Amino acid sequence: MEIRIEDVSALSLAEEQPATFAQLLAAGKKLPAEATSLLMQDHAEVAAMFSQFKAEEDAAVKAVLALKICMALTVHAQIEEELFYQQAARTLEDDELVAEAVEEHAEIKEQIGKILKGTAADSSVGPQMAKLMRLVEHHVAEEETGMFPDIQRTEIDLYKLGGVLAARRLEVFLQLERDALAT
Repeated sequence: MEIRIEDVSALSLAEEQPATFAQLLAAGKKLPAEATSLLMQDHAEVAAMFSQFKAEEDAAVKAVLALKICMALTVHAQIEEELFYQQAARTLEDDELVAEAVEEHAEIKEQIGKILKGTAADSSVGPQMAKLMRLVEHHVAEEETGMFPDIQRTEIDLYKLGGVLAARRLEVFLQLERDALAT
């Protein structure tokens, strides 16, 4: 059986299906990821890759890890900006919080661009990766202590948003992979 992106993103609970988490679990259904948990999982995975990068001695392996980190951050930033930040901007009363997060993403993307140029030129990206790590750590700390708790206190259905984020993350990742193979 083939699973298509449009099938995943169109999933929703029909009225006759279980409506509460207990009913979902009793019916053998898998719960969608809660949006902030999904994004924090991304943060943890990138932090683990940064640790691997710092510990690695082999330059070729470091270059591969740098590319993996850049791809993970690119996908993460895109889904946050397209979906999560849009929802946060509509719901939260703090427009500055979202604007600051978007600004931090711009800095991170600029740094990713420098790293990608360095790996393409076969030069050491260690100092550029260290700067990226500092930018990401600062951004993650602000999101996880500010925006995420704020949005968790709203009426947003974070499980529904998490399902949409997960589907879009897969779409973006597959598109980046196709683009990379085409070049």
